[in-house]
Order: sequence, then structure tokens, then C-alpha cells
Amino acid sequence: MARLRPFQLSFGIASCAALLGCGAGDHTESPSAADGVVQFQVSPDVNECPAFIQSLVIPQAIRPRFSAEAAVVVTDPDGPDSALEYTWSASSGSFTDPKQPTTRYGCEARGPQLLKLIAVDRPGCEARLTLRVDCLDE
Repeated sequence: MARLRPFQLSFGIASCAALLGCGAGDHTESPSAADGVVQFQVSPDVNECPAFIQSLVIPQAIRPRFSAEAAVVVTDPDGPDSALEYTWSASSGSFTDPKQPTTRYGCEARGPQLLKLIAVDRPGCEARLTLRVDCLDE
């Protein structure tokens, strides 16, 4: 019966530093580790787009001269949520405040209407959401 030897993996600080730098476009040279401690400063230039967490339209069917409340919760994983810019639009109808995450929508044409929202973070990354409202006859 053959006896298996335990597998060991070891590498020094130089190997570790080389692994950390793999694939990076920009990198920072690290000082030599005279005392065995190496410090790295990582500054990624990656922006995560905003993400919709919740959305709501109440009611989902409205008559002329009535409105529906439209609201969303959006987060920006790598920036302040308060810095997001919002733009509501619709295939027909209007919004009381198209630059806010919560607004009221009023119908102008009969039939299904698509309410579209774009949330943009400071670096310019967009998240898009479409909600549906049915505009009824009188």
C-alpha cells in the first residue's frame, strides 16, 4: 500500500506580492520588507452601479383625473445613496416630481402605460426599472 505524503504549499512575501499584482492595470510598488511586514495600498477604479431594492405602484389601475403613487428604494453600493439622480418618464402621462424616488403619476391616455425610471450615480453608471400602470376609461 502506497503512503501519501501531505501536500504543503508555501510561498514567501515576494510570491505573495506577485500574486496580488496579477492582472492589475495600475499598481503601486511596495517597499522592501526589512521587518517582515509589507503594507499595500489598493485603490480600485471600479464603480458599482446603483441597484433597485424595492418598487411599488399603488394603485396599479387608475381612472382619468386620479393618480398613482410610484416609489422605489435604490442603493449605491460604493457611494452615498443621497447622491443618486432620478429621472422618471412614461409612454403617456405626467409625474408630480420626476426627479425624486417617490412621485405621483397621472394618466393622459387609455390603456397600459410603462413608467420608466433611471437612477444614476456620480460616476455616471445607470440602473433602469420599468413599472406598469393601467389607465382606465372614465
